Amino acid sequence: MSLPSSHSRRTFLSHVGKGVGLAALAYPSVAALLQNVTAATKRIEQLPPEQVAMDEDFWFEIQRAFSVTRGITNLNNGGVSPSPKMVTEAFVRYTWEQEDCTAYTMWSILEPQSETVRAGLASVFGCDKEEIAITRNASESLETLLMGMDLKSGDEVLTTTQDYGRMLTTLRQRELREGLKLTLIKVPIAPQNLDAITEQFEKNITSKTKVILISHVINITGQITPVKAVCELARSKGIEVIVDGAHSFAHFDFKQA
Repeated sequence: MSLPSSHSRRTFLSHVGKGVGLAALAYPSVAALLQNVTAATKRIEQLPPEQVAMDEDFWFEIQRAFSVTRGITNLNNGGVSPSPKMVTEAFVRYTWEQEDCTAYTMWSILEPQSETVRAGLASVFGCDKEEIAITRNASESLETLLMGMDLKSGDEVLTTTQDYGRMLTTLRQRELREGLKLTLIKVPIAPQNLDAITEQFEKNITSKTKVILISHVINITGQITPVKAVCELARSKGIEVIVDGAHSFAHFDFKQA
């Protein structure tokens, strides 16, 4: 079926092209966005957190780097993981490269690059690249660990009421199937100090506690937990610790060491 003369393919593509051109003029290029964010970040890196929180110029540059619709207020940056425009552009570019030359691109170009990514992640985290495993997402990584731990009926797992829901569901599944005991502690909201959190874990450790699950940053409140202190406490008692770092990795500076 042919299009009416007033709505030909040529006319349609012409209108689309003009729209894309106007959009390009209205929004800064991805390269410019990256430069602006880098410059803005450098400007505030020595400022105290309280001052950065109130720096509207800085947050304007951060906001412009994302394409999230301005008509809604998005408070969930975890599960849906909106990406900066430069990341989205890179993802689309790699997807087209894969579509242009499928098998060759996949096995000869992209697969070897996974080792480059692994080495980069290890550098950021402060560990050997052989200690890094790349999975599809944080939930899969944590579930692989939680379901793979060699535990038997009566063994206890200690975590908090504020840990990520999917992880609590995973532990409850093992509790029902295998007779494990899941102990949940309440992390104080806005604790006076981080020692209060460590003390809560210490009070609830028993001779049967085999594993502790702790979120480095609690997704519900944004509370940063004393992971190092809890790990040292657990190590002194021969207890394994699984750290949910989904909201902390690359969010603020820290190293595994």
